Amino acid sequence: MRSGRAIRGNRAGRIATPLLLFCCLVAALCGVVSADEGEYVPVWSLGANGPVSSVAITHDGATIVASAGSTVYLLDQQGNVLWQNPVGSRVNGVGISPEGSRIGVAADKLYLYNRDGDLLWAVKTGFIYRSVDLSSNGAYVAAGCDNGAVYIFDKNKKQLWDYDMGTDSYDLAISENGRRIAIGCDNQGVYLLNSRQGESWSYGTGRLVRGIDLTPDGRFVAAGSVDRCLYLSTGEGEHLWKYPVEEAVSSAALTNEADRVFAAAGKTIHVLDRTGARVQEIGLAGRAESVAVTPDGSFLVVGGGEGDRSIRLFTDDPDLVETWNPPEALIDETEQPDEAAVDVIVSPAPENTGKDTGEVSAAAQEVPMTSRVFGWVENILSLLFKPQDDFLA
Repeated sequence: MRSGRAIRGNRAGRIATPLLLFCCLVAALCGVVSADEGEYVPVWSLGANGPVSSVAITHDGATIVASAGSTVYLLDQQGNVLWQNPVGSRVNGVGISPEGSRIGVAADKLYLYNRDGDLLWAVKTGFIYRSVDLSSNGAYVAAGCDNGAVYIFDKNKKQLWDYDMGTDSYDLAISENGRRIAIGCDNQGVYLLNSRQGESWSYGTGRLVRGIDLTPDGRFVAAGSVDRCLYLSTGEGEHLWKYPVEEAVSSAALTNEADRVFAAAGKTIHVLDRTGARVQEIGLAGRAESVAVTPDGSFLVVGGGEGDRSIRLFTDDPDLVETWNPPEALIDETEQPDEAAVDVIVSPAPENTGKDTGEVSAAAQEVPMTSRVFGWVENILSLLFKPQDDFLA
């Protein structure tokens, strides 16, 4: 394996000059920057037989893969279970190719399935696989292992490349063309690798990094850390902002151009725009374990952990909710999660809405400009503080 101590290029955390910060602040206060409209409303939910540790969704939102315990589930957009396969050990991560032809599973082995649920191959190293993601058509399968290595296989099981991170990798994401891989690690680091070349840049967050996502073109990287912050960087290593939340971030996701950035933390899914302004919060009855979104942001899938144990689909198109009926099938005959357990919030919320607090709030309101400006200011100020300069991988 190659050493994880490769030459670093542009390190994330290069902050802008005070003049640039001032200009950004003025633009925010003048209302020049604005987030896209559209808030997320629930479409359906399915009960699972355990905490939903990982979820993934195809680019068109037509197919969803999820894991609970030692079982992998494939669902369609309407919430119908297409198949479910036990793998014999706890599943740590799942991934699906952008068009949905291949499904990867990270467990005691690395598994690759086709869309019909047929096992194509499995690879065992003697260590545990923690994460997996796939490029277009499953041409490249990237996987992180608890022996500190990141592997790339082709669709025929041939190992193309491996890289020694020197630390456990908890999550990873690969670009659509397979050339860039973003990784969140146990040593508090966020890394970007160029396939077959090595490390491009890295930065430290102060705590282990459990959530990572990469836009399909590799232009933006979102990272969620146990330090209770969500980070956004460019694919070139420029640190854009960090956003503090109340709990450790367990999963992160983002859309094309980072127009929407998501963090699963505690019992909440935090939704931010590209400027780092808070757009929406989605509350669950239990822990928000995993999150994934389509590149265009049309569909959001959420995996619930202890206290929730569900797979939920959301959309930013309320008209879809009226045309679809909730799925009647239950996964493994698990009790259907209560729709009232979902609370869609746009902060700051009105003090008195006149509605029963147990109902799902499907009529999300736009975040007031004052809240957006507050978010902009908070994250502009956060640029004054670099990610750890003394971070050594």
